[in-house]
Amino acid sequence: MNKLEPSQSFHKDHWWRLHPSHEVTTYKLVLFLALLAFIQFLSWLIPSAPNHQGISYYLSLHTLMETLSITVAMMVVAVGWNYRQSRNTQNLALLACLFFAVGVLDSLHMVSYAGMPEFLSQNDTDKHLNFWLSARFLAALALLLVSICPWETSVSKKFQYVLFSLTCTTTALFTVLVVYRQDLFPNWFIPGQGLTPLKKFLEYVFILMNIGTAVVLWIKMRQPQSFKASLLFAAVCTMAMSEFFFTLYATLTGAYNVLGHIYKVISYYFIYRAVVVEAIEQPYLKLEVAQQNLELAVRASNTGLWDWNIQNGHAIYSPVWKAQLGYTDAELENNFNTWESLLHPDDKSQALQRVQDFLASDQMQIYESEFRLRHKDGSYHWILSRGEKECDHKGRLQRLVGSHTDLTEFKRAEDRFRSALQASPNAMIMTDESGTIVLTNTEADTLFGYTNTSLLGKSIAELIPTRLRAQHALHFQSYLKMASERRVGEGKELFALHRDGYEFRVEIGLTPIFKEEGRYILASIVDITSRIQSERKIRQLIYFDSLTGLPNRHLLQETVQNAILQAQQDKAQLGLLFLDIDHFKNVNDTLGHRTGDELLIEISRRLRDNLLKENVISRMGGDEFVVIINQCDDQELSRIAERLLNKVSKPYHLEKHNLTVTASIGIASFPRDGEDFETLYQHADIAMYNAKHDGRNDYRFFNHDMQLRTARVLALENAMHQALERNEFYLQYQPQLSIKDHRVIGVEALLRWKHPELGMISPAEFIPLAENSGQIIAIGTWVIRTAVNQLKRWLDSGLPPMVMAVNLSAIQFKHPDLPGLVSSILEQAQLAPEYLELELTEGVAMGDPVHAIGIMDDLHSRGVRMSIDDFGTGYSSLSYLKKFNIYKLKIDQSFVRDIATDADDSAIVSAIIQLAHSLGFITIAEGVETEAQREFLLKQGCDELQGYLFSRPLMAQDTEQFIKLNQQQTDLG
Repeated sequence: MNKLEPSQSFHKDHWWRLHPSHEVTTYKLVLFLALLAFIQFLSWLIPSAPNHQGISYYLSLHTLMETLSITVAMMVVAVGWNYRQSRNTQNLALLACLFFAVGVLDSLHMVSYAGMPEFLSQNDTDKHLNFWLSARFLAALALLLVSICPWETSVSKKFQYVLFSLTCTTTALFTVLVVYRQDLFPNWFIPGQGLTPLKKFLEYVFILMNIGTAVVLWIKMRQPQSFKASLLFAAVCTMAMSEFFFTLYATLTGAYNVLGHIYKVISYYFIYRAVVVEAIEQPYLKLEVAQQNLELAVRASNTGLWDWNIQNGHAIYSPVWKAQLGYTDAELENNFNTWESLLHPDDKSQALQRVQDFLASDQMQIYESEFRLRHKDGSYHWILSRGEKECDHKGRLQRLVGSHTDLTEFKRAEDRFRSALQASPNAMIMTDESGTIVLTNTEADTLFGYTNTSLLGKSIAELIPTRLRAQHALHFQSYLKMASERRVGEGKELFALHRDGYEFRVEIGLTPIFKEEGRYILASIVDITSRIQSERKIRQLIYFDSLTGLPNRHLLQETVQNAILQAQQDKAQLGLLFLDIDHFKNVNDTLGHRTGDELLIEISRRLRDNLLKENVISRMGGDEFVVIINQCDDQELSRIAERLLNKVSKPYHLEKHNLTVTASIGIASFPRDGEDFETLYQHADIAMYNAKHDGRNDYRFFNHDMQLRTARVLALENAMHQALERNEFYLQYQPQLSIKDHRVIGVEALLRWKHPELGMISPAEFIPLAENSGQIIAIGTWVIRTAVNQLKRWLDSGLPPMVMAVNLSAIQFKHPDLPGLVSSILEQAQLAPEYLELELTEGVAMGDPVHAIGIMDDLHSRGVRMSIDDFGTGYSSLSYLKKFNIYKLKIDQSFVRDIATDADDSAIVSAIIQLAHSLGFITIAEGVETEAQREFLLKQGCDELQGYLFSRPLMAQDTEQFIKLNQQQTDLG
């Protein structure tokens, strides 16, 4: 914490503590006032002698004391009136005017005193007391006013004269009333009885006024004051004691009257001292201090003074002048030749000529010259000499007087400054106030294409492009008015003009330099052309997609937030369209990433060409694009989405490839679907996936039902990660029977999931999620291992040999470790491979038939059986089908369902069975639920059946019981 100055900390002390500037004087005066109070107390204790008639020479003594009082009062008037002739202070003017009236009334009191020659009317006690009381009131009032009013306030001479005129007029009117209409005034003194109560009351009022003034002054003395408040404090305290004496006397010529007048004279003296110190002594003290400070300043500034008498050639050099050159006052003679002998030989002729030119010229008012003088140690010091002429009353030149300033250090600093400029890696240019170049370095000359120093003397405007010069001139003048340092990097980026005429970008730092001869501006200039280009490239990389040149997610996010703010202000709707290319991965996988990139570039071009300039399009990554539409409604968003889908689906001609792709669009609107970018983006993404789910090549508006579905998908995906660990998955088994004797020849393992909170979850719902999230590998492995181990336990328990059918997903089938994994599981379970049948859907097998053939061959070589599931729903190629190492085709239940009633389904099933038999495959029909279906399949030659007609999927224990029962039934035949 900063320490408080004394003037700031006085209030921290006791209330009676004064400011240090008043303490010493006031406490001394308080001791004197205590002495006066003690004297008054003693005089009050001493009783008056009985029948005391007063002092015989009192009239003369009274006249003397009043004369002293009047003299002091008029001295106060004289000093206060004449202080600062041009503009007086308010309080001194008020004190002068009121004390003039006090002095006049005291004079009238003195000449009206009983025993004095008659003054205009008969002198008596009440007459002189009227003048006395009015004088005491004005004196107390004057001191109270000057203690309350600000002391620094100035008033004009006109105000001073008006105040004086009012005072004189009022005093004159009062005098006339006292002299000629004394009957208007009450009695103040009754001979033989003493003072009247009214007279005593007024004296006490005056005492209270003086005490109040003392309190005000004491409070003010807790702060520094521009007037002698301590003396005025002593004056009012003494005057209060004086007034107290005039409440005690019983005779007009007694001791109390004498003491009262003495105290009054003392109080007037204090007033006089306060005014004289303020008006006379204080200015002289300040002048003396100023002279001392001037001498110190001259010495501290190392300025030597000289005086050359032209008439006799005599010269006077000050001690500082000689000390600048290392000499004492006595070591150098005071003549013109001394200076001439000390001049540097290279500067002598020029310096002397400069003096002669100044003496001969009537136009040059100030002499100024720079030269070197020899120091006592032999070195030379640079000197700046300035002077002026002095002529006699006839205009004849008498003398030259002036000063010497040692510039040596300045010159050295200037040399260092120039060296620093040359060493600076930046271009440095210094101009004067007019914009003229006065200093440059080599870097500046090179930057602007000029030869060495050829920029000097030119206007800085020549380095500014013509179109910007007027604006630059305004900025230049504005900077001069409020010059401050501006570093490179904090300054402005401007355009500069090369000598060859081309423009380039620069950054400028400015430093103001103030010298006696004027102001300068030092500019540090850096060519930032390359930096700006780099920043543009960086910005392009940060905010724009490198492939398509479209804004990326970062820039889009900023743009959308600004657009949302504007939409809020306009109370308008804003649309966000999320566009994703359908099956784009197939393009990359089949035609390569280069073709995929070309396709994205062309799609982005089409999207740009079919949107307004104010619409924003961004590539979010991969094959995802986002379009922002301002000031729109749902109908317009629908039209835009349809137009974009139409443009995207047009054929593409890319080098050797002709492509047709489609897109899906999700739409979210502000403020209905979200109030920030992330929410709108998320909801549009959800809507887009719903469009894909519903068949692709379409658009969907977001609604909260979609969000609920998405939330469920997310919940299932999260729950699935722990489902295996928590044993939430389990298998059911559906028997497969021979169509001829209904003997169980195998079972199909079916995966089930029961979540503790979500309950039973359909395989149709969670299997695709597992495939998309990649969890199907771990789950599929668990299914194969669990099914194989279960079959091994059944066989070991004595059940007849049978096949365990397990479905493979597309991801499992494509995994390169699948054959090895299957063999490993079979080996661990010690189960012969012919007991395991892996079912593969027709679509997966035909997706990459060459790869499928390789995997099937590998598994076949390991003894594992393969079958095609859901046959008839895909687009099998017979040429590939006959190459597949499979032994069974499973007819999809969609054909089996209506074979008894639908001619088309019955024809398809018949054809599949015939095809399978011709290729040597066994056929099995799934979803058999009626006897009619079984009879039709039996007639067509189908080999095996599976369906609710025989059994629904069963738990392992129930499956075991079913097989045992089936075995018993078939054995009985």
